[in-house]
Amino acid sequence: MKFVRWLVIITGAISISVNANQQKLYVLSSLGDDVTVIDVASNKIIGSIAVGDRPHGIAAPRAHDVLYIATEFDNSLAVIDPVNDVVVKKYRIFGSRPNEIDVTSDGRFVYLPILGHGVYEVFDTETETIVARIATNGFPHNAVISPDDRFAYLSAMDRGMASAEALSERGLPTTLNDKIYVVDVATHSVVATIPTGDAPRPIAISPDGNWLYVNVDGLQGFLVLDLIARKQVARVTYELTVDEQATVSRSHGLIVTSDGKEVWASDVNLGLVFVFDVTQNPPKQVARLDNEAPVYWMAITPDGKTIYVSSAPGDVVTAYDVQTRTKTHTIQLAKGKSPKRMLVLDVPSS
Repeated sequence: MKFVRWLVIITGAISISVNANQQKLYVLSSLGDDVTVIDVASNKIIGSIAVGDRPHGIAAPRAHDVLYIATEFDNSLAVIDPVNDVVVKKYRIFGSRPNEIDVTSDGRFVYLPILGHGVYEVFDTETETIVARIATNGFPHNAVISPDDRFAYLSAMDRGMASAEALSERGLPTTLNDKIYVVDVATHSVVATIPTGDAPRPIAISPDGNWLYVNVDGLQGFLVLDLIARKQVARVTYELTVDEQATVSRSHGLIVTSDGKEVWASDVNLGLVFVFDVTQNPPKQVARLDNEAPVYWMAITPDGKTIYVSSAPGDVVTAYDVQTRTKTHTIQLAKGKSPKRMLVLDVPSS
């Protein structure tokens, strides 16, 4: 009997080892053609994956069994097996310059902002075809899909101070945009818009799907959009010193913590990360973290414990403990990687 029990214990231990998952951070090289892979447990670089010229968009379904990466300068979508970190397929059927993408939780539809053509293309991963093209004003730049897959929120930036004539000569969109587009995923059609006043940039949605946080041009801070009422309910600005206010900067990157209680938002040129309590309206600034380098993008681990911040100029990614709001690791990437967009996946160990 003792021998049988010992066998059961050993078998269980082996099963746990084989099925253990590994958290990996995937960091896009915004000026290159690859993705740096980092082991979250050790914060060590464990590899890189060649995906195509200027990777700009990254997304994965809820199962984390596949990773999609849009490459801006060769107009492609790379499909990665995240267990073995290899490209298994590449699609080259899209318009000019796909940007930051998102995918439905079941992995069926990928929404791709096609900056050069002023549309969002919807890719059906089962039929491997583009099933819709959604026209917007401005330059399609970001997309976020609600946790329940009912709606996609499209954030198109615009030409800013550039002249319409100059952009027209380059074959680029010339329109301005000051709204978020709300798309019904069931029909891939626009059902509403939410005014933002200025051109929107990165966006982040709350875990319950009720709130959208939006960086906009000209604001060192972010907007809060009520997605039930479909209206703006707060315009949040960072608490800055007089000298900091005089420094030309912008916000480009924000993320919501897993419990939905905090938003971490960036100030690019000042190299700061601000933490806001969003359980109240307007949100209250509760911390500011000196990243000591420009901040471009953020990613959070599936367990909600760590937030990573990318700094393109120094080729650095920094890890922060969410609970203590302290810097825990600095990861130096190879020179010239210019890290920006990132995503953490929880995948089976190979």
